[in-house]
Amino acid sequence: MHPTNLEGRVNKPGTTIDLAAASLHDLLAGHSVALVEERLRAYLVRQRWFGAKARMIGGVRVLPWVELPALPAALVFLEVTYADSGDPPDTYQLPLAFTTHAAADTIGAIAPASILATLNTPDGPTILHDATAREDVRQTLLALIESNSILTVTSNLGPGSSSLSARRSPVFTADRTAIPLPARVGSAEQSNTSIVYGDKFILKLFRRLQPGENPDTEVSRFLTEVAHFPNIPPFLGDIRLSSLATPSAPPTTLAMLQGLVANDGDGWQHTLAELARFYQSVATLHPALQIAEVRIPAGTSLSAAALLGRRTAELHLALATPTDDAAFAPELHTAADLGADAARIAAQITVALDALARVVPTLADPATAASAERVLSRRGQLLATAAAVAQIPPTDSGLRIRIHGDYHLGQLLCAHGDYIILDFEGEPARSLAERRTKQSPLRDVAGMLRSFSYAAHAGLDAFLQVNPSAHAALQPWAQAWTNAVSTEFLTAWRATLAANPRLSPQPPHADSLLHACLLEKALYELLYELNNRPTWLPIPLAGILALPPSKAASS
Repeated sequence: MHPTNLEGRVNKPGTTIDLAAASLHDLLAGHSVALVEERLRAYLVRQRWFGAKARMIGGVRVLPWVELPALPAALVFLEVTYADSGDPPDTYQLPLAFTTHAAADTIGAIAPASILATLNTPDGPTILHDATAREDVRQTLLALIESNSILTVTSNLGPGSSSLSARRSPVFTADRTAIPLPARVGSAEQSNTSIVYGDKFILKLFRRLQPGENPDTEVSRFLTEVAHFPNIPPFLGDIRLSSLATPSAPPTTLAMLQGLVANDGDGWQHTLAELARFYQSVATLHPALQIAEVRIPAGTSLSAAALLGRRTAELHLALATPTDDAAFAPELHTAADLGADAARIAAQITVALDALARVVPTLADPATAASAERVLSRRGQLLATAAAVAQIPPTDSGLRIRIHGDYHLGQLLCAHGDYIILDFEGEPARSLAERRTKQSPLRDVAGMLRSFSYAAHAGLDAFLQVNPSAHAALQPWAQAWTNAVSTEFLTAWRATLAANPRLSPQPPHADSLLHACLLEKALYELLYELNNRPTWLPIPLAGILALPPSKAASS
């Protein structure tokens, strides 16, 4: 085990320092907390859940913390400031624990990245580490929810003005035995940490905190307890931090408990497997079979897309369930709403095309460069597509409801021949207020349609790694598959949504708004690929070029 020392900037594996603190409370409340804060600067950037690795940390400060009952562990809240901007600081949640003797050696062997420091306390050599590495801490977090616990918040800044409260959902039945379910930390998530309890529960521990209820918790609770929507993991409880000084202020979500759904993998993996079979079949088809006959080899994908379209519409119908809760009550669009949507998309056009123009001279692939030039030449048409949103009569624009907000194939689980929809947190880069804003359900539709396009190209890329000579023949099939599954999805969505015809805009305004949503999503992808995967630029470029010009642009 080679944990970091609190003393000195050069790590000396196996050495410790003397520390008078006999407990985690003594450490956090004493002068030595400054040493912890200094070490946290390097520690945070090594954690997969820390979202600002590219930025220079200016400082880390320990905010109030909550000690866990009968354990040398606490939920600690950190304020992280940055040296490279005047932006507000971020707040992160870091469960910390003191662990000694053989248990410390075990954690050092199985979770070395969790260790922040090693020190010599009155109890002997002790490691300070992320507490989720301890089984008793994981069990305590679940027990807090089961027992509707309330804990005291401790602060170096004076008397506490907030409390931690854990609440179980009415649907969380006490049907498990008294024997603790074995718990483990999940390996899939990046921005949060998941703890899995046997085959029954999953606790999502939110790392970056923003004041207010997390949309994932808020939407999951509504769908479970109010709308009774079955195609999500059931919401079972949460842990939140509430202000005692201002009881009306919304609480901050710390963790959410859901039922664990047995599954066969996510929608992205399932679709890529379908595409591998599709490309294999069309690569060996008789030349007489034309692209227009794509339904023959794509049959399984088409039925899956239709099912997903129905489930997506059922989700939107559930989110439009009549309620007195202002956070979920459906609303009519106003002219101001539509104008704000148009302005937001226009701003995205400007930012994305300006960024694209700067890199065009550096693009090595002639076909990609040509597509980029074509997109740049359509700036006026794209701005007209955005402006057309503001011209939709509010009475014909459908309803604004809470939506998924980051809807794509990776947000689905394939289970028992059906789909389970996950992760209602919204796009992580957006503020909590933006993610909680009501939107047209067509934004979710656009997200999934763009995900189909990405899957088609990712699947083709994987197939061509093994069959490089098939490139020219298969490119048209990729687009044909995208068009076919998109049509099936959209047709099924519209047919199912007809149960509440007010939800979607009326023709022809539905197409105008959908095209604008598709444009906004493709522009978002364009910026992402420019910054992260330039070789994938053809995907969003093709998506933008495939959009028809608005009537305003073509008149």
